[in-house]
Amino acid sequence: MFRIFLSLFLTVSFAASLAAQDIFLTPYQALTHDAPIKMVAMAFSAGGKYLSVVDGKGTISIWDVADRSMVKQWSVDEKVLYTSFTEQDNKFVAVTTGGAIYQYAVGNFDRVRTAKVLARLVLANLDPSRQTLVLYTRDNNLELFDLKANLTHANIRVPATVKNPMFVGYDRFGQQLFMITEQGSVLSWNPITQRFLRELTLQSGEYTGSRSVLHAAAMNSPGDRFVVGLQEVFIPKGGMQGRNQPERRNMILSYDWLTGNENKRVPMRYRVDEMSFAPGAGHVACISKDAMSVWTVNLEKAEITSTVSLPGTPSVLAISENGEYLAVGLHKGAVQLYYIERNTPAEIRINTPGLDRSYASQVVYTDKAAVEGMIEGNERITKVYINDKEATLDGNRHFSGEAELLPGKNKVRITAENTEARTTARDFYITYEPRTATAGKTHVSGNVKVSQKKVALVMGNASYQYTNKLNNTVNDADGMAATLSELGFDVIKITDGTYEQMKNAIYAFGDRVQDVDVSVFYYAGHGLEVDGANYLVPVDADIQSALDVRQKTIPLTGVLRTMEVTNHEGLNMIILDACRNNPFPTGKRGGAGLAKVNAPSGTIIAYATDPGSVASDGAGAHGLYTGELIKQMKLSQRIEDVFMNTRNRVEELSKGSQRPWEEARLKGVFYLK
Repeated sequence: MFRIFLSLFLTVSFAASLAAQDIFLTPYQALTHDAPIKMVAMAFSAGGKYLSVVDGKGTISIWDVADRSMVKQWSVDEKVLYTSFTEQDNKFVAVTTGGAIYQYAVGNFDRVRTAKVLARLVLANLDPSRQTLVLYTRDNNLELFDLKANLTHANIRVPATVKNPMFVGYDRFGQQLFMITEQGSVLSWNPITQRFLRELTLQSGEYTGSRSVLHAAAMNSPGDRFVVGLQEVFIPKGGMQGRNQPERRNMILSYDWLTGNENKRVPMRYRVDEMSFAPGAGHVACISKDAMSVWTVNLEKAEITSTVSLPGTPSVLAISENGEYLAVGLHKGAVQLYYIERNTPAEIRINTPGLDRSYASQVVYTDKAAVEGMIEGNERITKVYINDKEATLDGNRHFSGEAELLPGKNKVRITAENTEARTTARDFYITYEPRTATAGKTHVSGNVKVSQKKVALVMGNASYQYTNKLNNTVNDADGMAATLSELGFDVIKITDGTYEQMKNAIYAFGDRVQDVDVSVFYYAGHGLEVDGANYLVPVDADIQSALDVRQKTIPLTGVLRTMEVTNHEGLNMIILDACRNNPFPTGKRGGAGLAKVNAPSGTIIAYATDPGSVASDGAGAHGLYTGELIKQMKLSQRIEDVFMNTRNRVEELSKGSQRPWEEARLKGVFYLK
């Protein structure tokens, strides 16, 4: 017996909140241009390997960032409005103001496709799946252009009352399209049905009778927060008498997308003309055409964290998706590249004794324990103490010393002191048990556990209303929830979730995983792939076409974006326990199941079966893969070994018909137990 069984998502992040860090810029490279022509558009590839630079005459230059060399340069003889890398960095797209859409193969950057929109273009952007361009035309239309089909598949008429749009973008699921105008109006539509949803008005409201004008806007990658650069103009006290001129106040305002409520404001000296979200949900970088500087701003602290002078007036800004590089294009043709550095607070890593990464527990049989470790981060540490006794600290931030122990449970505190006498501490526990002989055996007590903050969202869908029901997916969700609870997780569980229930649960989960040590997302149920994008299927989804998939299911990109910021510095594990055939009507697009997702740095992606195969429903209460995975999660072993042993056991039990596999780019060693 077999089943269509989608996704187990396991995401683990260590408590290193980017919101608590500041970021700053260090010079990397200046890219020169043949002529002093204004830079108008830039884009990094997703992995940060390439940077596209476009000047005001339509010349496109592709640079290899690491090699600091130009890969290719060509001209489209028309002003370029927008560029981006698509399809997991396999394609590069350029959009011109005249409506031309060019697609190029990444590598040799030869043109592979050309299309033409019969209108002048003002704004452009990509949806989260990087498959659909949204194009705002001069005649007040929003065109949705499918890059794979190479044609426009939908149009949205923008009301004539909407004036001066300056930004278009999507929410994290790609199921809401929004537009921001210079006057502070935010309008949204459903891009699948083209139905108008709502309108918000953004105002500073600080001065009575003032007029607010937006000059820049940006959306964070999870799609739940947007920021605007606002200039408020108001009449000074005493009115416009004598030499009095209108006064201006510049600021950055941060808004919650769901509610439209303002949550942060940051006063700025200069008008903000362009901005982009830096690593983490709470950082933006911005430029002003009135100043030769680039700023980084911590939105959570509502303060500017760094100011870097530029050799000329800036015109355009870009940040790599991996958060490593920032590029500023100048009016006179050069491009300044910077590393994005994080002012990471000191973090104490203990190497000895060999603590369990999840619980920090140890049993020893002597009254002294050797302690050694490292101080991570770039905060300047001058002294380290082990239970108030100064330890040895070398120039490489390595510390060592001893902890004296009493019989029983002992708390050991490591304290790191910085140049300002501020301290960071980490506690762990050692149980000292003097050896005692009992019937010729050495007595050993149980481990002492120290809990971490861990949150999990578990979903299992079985009772589908419009397609075949699944036998064990709810059992799998129950089993995974119980296992995670045993491992110390605060578990949220949803079974047989409708579209709204699943979507709301993901939003709520995104709110709860801030500043946690470990976060887990688990899904068991039907899944589909359409045009390279993966979707989780709610129980109330009536799927008859590819359009239904986009409208009635949960895009996997939405889940990934929800967790992306929180897990930027942590370890991410994504496990897709999915069969690769389509449970919905034949002849409909969706074909052979889930698409491959590349593993970014610090991530392991595990698949329950290879493409074209079927995941077994199992002979017992659980599906074959999840049943074996749960068993391995309960053992104390490296996370790589959890997956390797699960894979070997599944292949053995299925006699080779189901072959799990993994992609890993881990930064360190991790134990679930």
